[in-house]
Amino acid sequence: MNATIMQAQREATAVMGPSENSSPAGHRSDKRPAEAIQAAPESFSQIIGSLAHAVSNSLNSIMAATQLANMLLAQNRADDARISLDRAEQECLRAARLLRDGRNLATLEVPGEMGGVDVAGLLSVCAEACSDLGNVRVECERGLPPVHGQADALKRLFVEILDNAFQFGGREVTVTANTDRETGSVMIEFADDGSGIRVQSPAIFESFMTSEPAEHSGLGLAFAAKIAAAYGGAVGCEGAHCGARFWVRLPAAGKSDPAQQH
Repeated sequence: MNATIMQAQREATAVMGPSENSSPAGHRSDKRPAEAIQAAPESFSQIIGSLAHAVSNSLNSIMAATQLANMLLAQNRADDARISLDRAEQECLRAARLLRDGRNLATLEVPGEMGGVDVAGLLSVCAEACSDLGNVRVECERGLPPVHGQADALKRLFVEILDNAFQFGGREVTVTANTDRETGSVMIEFADDGSGIRVQSPAIFESFMTSEPAEHSGLGLAFAAKIAAAYGGAVGCEGAHCGARFWVRLPAAGKSDPAQQH
C-alpha cells in the first residue's frame, strides 16, 4: 500500500477518534493479567448509543476513503483510487453488519423459564456444536441440580462464550460445572489456552467492544450477559498470560436469585 493510502487511513482514524480496535477493552492481549470482573447488562438506550458510535465510525471511514478516491481519480491514479473504494465498500458491509447485529441485541427477547435445564447435558451439546472450532472438554460434578432457564437460550449463552474463546486464539477449552451450595447456584467455568485478556473493567461485555472490528461486531459476550441476567444469573471473567477464564453463575431451579442472598 502506498504512502498516500496510508496517510488517508491515518486521517480517517483521526476523524473517527478512538475505535474499537484501539480501545483498552480489546479482548485479547499478552499484557498483564486482568482482574476478575463481572458483566453489567446494558439498557436499551446504552445499546443504541453504542450502535450509533460504531456506525458513525464506519461512516467517517467511508467518507475519508471516498474523498481520497476522488482526489486520486483527479490525478489519473485509478489503481490507487480502486484500493480506497474497496475500503469504502468493506466499511459499508461492516456498517450493515453492525446495524443488523445491534438490532438483534436490542430486540432480543429471552424466553421465559420452561422448567429446570440439565447443565451437564446441555454443555455436551454445546461442545459438539463447537467441535469444528477447537477441542472442548467438559467436566461436570455429579448430581448437578437443574438450573433456571430455557434450553435454547442457555445454549446460545454457552456457545457465545465458547465461540469467543476460539475467535481470540484459544484452541483448547475446558468447561467445568460445580454446585455452589452456599448460594444455591451452579457455577460453569470456561478456561481457554489463548493469550489472555487485557481488559480491566466490565467493558469487555459491552456491545460493539472488540479488538477485531473488521471481522467481528463485538456482540457475543453482550448476548451472553443479557441471557444470564434474564434468568437471575451473571457472567464474568478473569485473564492471565496463559489464557482466559470466563464463568457463568445460574440459580438452581427452585432457588431465588443467588445475588439477592447476600
